[in-house]
Amino acid sequence: MRRFAPLTLSLSALSRMALPRTALLHAALSLATLGLGAAPVLAAPTLSPAAAATEAAHDAAMEGYLYFYPLVTMDLTRRQFTHPSQGAQGAPANAFLHQRALPRPGAATPWANPDMLRSTAWLDLTAGPVVLSAPDTHGRLYALTLLDMWNEAFATLGKRSTGTARGNTALVPPGWTGTLPSGMPRIDAPTAYVWAKNLIQADGPADYPAVNALQDGFTVTPLAQWNLPPQSQRVKADPSLDLKIPVREQVESMPTDAFFTYAAELLRKNPPHATDQPVLAKLRRVGLIPGRPFDFDKQDHPVKQGLRRGLRAARDRMQAAAGVTLGGVNGWQRETASTGVYGNAYLRRALSAQAQPGAGLPEDLAVLLLASDSQGRPLEGAHRYTLHFASGQFPPAGALWSLAAYDGQGMPVANPLDRYALGDRDPLQYNADGSLDVVISHAAPEPGVQANWLPVAATGPVTVLLRAYAPGPALLDGLWAPPAAVRDEPVPEPLVEAEPAPATPAAAPAPAASAAPAAPPTSGKTPAAGKAPAAVKKPW
Repeated sequence: MRRFAPLTLSLSALSRMALPRTALLHAALSLATLGLGAAPVLAAPTLSPAAAATEAAHDAAMEGYLYFYPLVTMDLTRRQFTHPSQGAQGAPANAFLHQRALPRPGAATPWANPDMLRSTAWLDLTAGPVVLSAPDTHGRLYALTLLDMWNEAFATLGKRSTGTARGNTALVPPGWTGTLPSGMPRIDAPTAYVWAKNLIQADGPADYPAVNALQDGFTVTPLAQWNLPPQSQRVKADPSLDLKIPVREQVESMPTDAFFTYAAELLRKNPPHATDQPVLAKLRRVGLIPGRPFDFDKQDHPVKQGLRRGLRAARDRMQAAAGVTLGGVNGWQRETASTGVYGNAYLRRALSAQAQPGAGLPEDLAVLLLASDSQGRPLEGAHRYTLHFASGQFPPAGALWSLAAYDGQGMPVANPLDRYALGDRDPLQYNADGSLDVVISHAAPEPGVQANWLPVAATGPVTVLLRAYAPGPALLDGLWAPPAAVRDEPVPEPLVEAEPAPATPAAAPAPAASAAPAAPPTSGKTPAAGKAPAAVKKPW
C-alpha cells in the first residue's frame, strides 16, 4: 500500500511565501487544529491601570443603569402621584384614586381598558404595616396587584388567587417584628413603598353605581390606626419635584452623576433582592454600595469616564432591545417573556418599566395586539377585516375576553353604536356550526352581522387588542393563537363585451341610369342606432 510522506510544511516556511497576514493566521489555526503545528499564543494586551478602571466602570454602569432604571422610575412615579398639587389626578399615600367610568373618545388614556374600572394607590409602610381591606364583590371579577419598588409583582388579591369574599390583609415592611390582630393574614412587602393597582369588572354605564360602591370598599388603614376613627393626613409638598415632565423623560435625560446618586439614595431605603448579589458586587467596585451615599465627584477621572460611557451604552442597549421579546402569530403580537416577575433579567425588567411600569401578572390578564392582517399588511381604517373563530377555538379565558379597537394614538374612536369593545359578554351572533365571525370596519356591515361589528376609525392606522382575563394554559404557554384578520378585497366584476348589433339591411338598388357603385361590405358590425358601445366596468 502506498504511503504518503508526512506533511512537514512549517509556519516558518509559510511565512516565506508571499501570503497575506490574514492567510498566515488561518494557516496557523488550521495547523493547530490538525495537530501539525502549534499556533503561537498571543497574549492579550495589558491595560493600563487607568484604562482598566475605565473598563470596569463602564461594565458596572451599563449593568447598573438597567438594574436601577425600574427603581428610579417607580420612585418618581410615586412622588408625582402623591404630590398634593396633583389634585384629582393623584391621591395621598395610603388612599385609592378611583377611575369611575370606562374610557370614551376624548376622555381616555392611551390603550385604556374597556372592561375594567381601575383603582390605584401608593402604600407607605415606612411607619409600620398597613391593612388593606377588600369588600365582598359577590363573585365579581377583580385583580389587585401589589408591586414593590423594583417593579416586581410580589402578591395579588382577587378572584383568581384569594377569592371575592370580604377580607383584611396586613402588608408588613421589611424587618418588622410586631404583632398583628388575631387571624389577620400577613404579606411581607419587599420594600417600604408598595404600588397597589386594582381592576374591577364593569359591564357598561348601567353597572357604574354597583362598581363604584365596590371601589369605595377598598381601603387602606395604617395598623396603628386600626379600629380607630379615620384620621386626616398631613401631606408635605416636595418643591424639588418636576410635575410637568413625564417620568420616562426625566429618567432618560438624567446626567450620569444625578442618576447614580439618586439610585444610591433609593438603594439605602429599598433593600435589594436576595438574588441581586452578582450585580451588587460589580457596583461596589465603583463606590455604589448598599446603605451608603454615592459621591460622583470623588471618583477618579477614569471611573467617571467609564460611568458616563456605560450609561450611554445601557441606553443604547435598551433602545435596540425594545420589542425583541414580542412574538407574532397570525399577525398578533404578544410578550413572549413573563411580565410582573423578572428575577435577574434586568434588561427585561427595565424595558417593562420603560414601556408600562406596574405591569401585572399574565396569569391575571394576557394582552395580544393585532398588528397586521393575514397578508402581513398593517391594519387600516379604510378596509374591512374579518376574524373567524372556529367552533371551540375561542380565547381560552377563565373569566372573560374582549376585543378593543384603537386609533393610531391608542384612543377609542367614536361610532354610532357607542361600542369600543366586543367580547363574550355581548350578545354575539354565532354561525350554525358554532363558529364566530367578528367584523372590524368603519362602515356598518349588513344588518345580520352588526352584533359582531367592532367599529374603527374611517382612515389611518388601526390597532386591536385582545384581552383574556384569567387566561388558560394554552394561551399562557403559547399553544393557542387568535385567527388572522382577513381583509375583504373588492371583487372585480367580469368584463362585459359589447353585444353585436343587427346587420344593416342592404339598400334597394337604384335605377341603372343613376346607380352609383355599390359600397363594399363592411368588415365590422356597427352598434344599433341610438346605443353606445358598452364600457368596461372597473373594480369597486
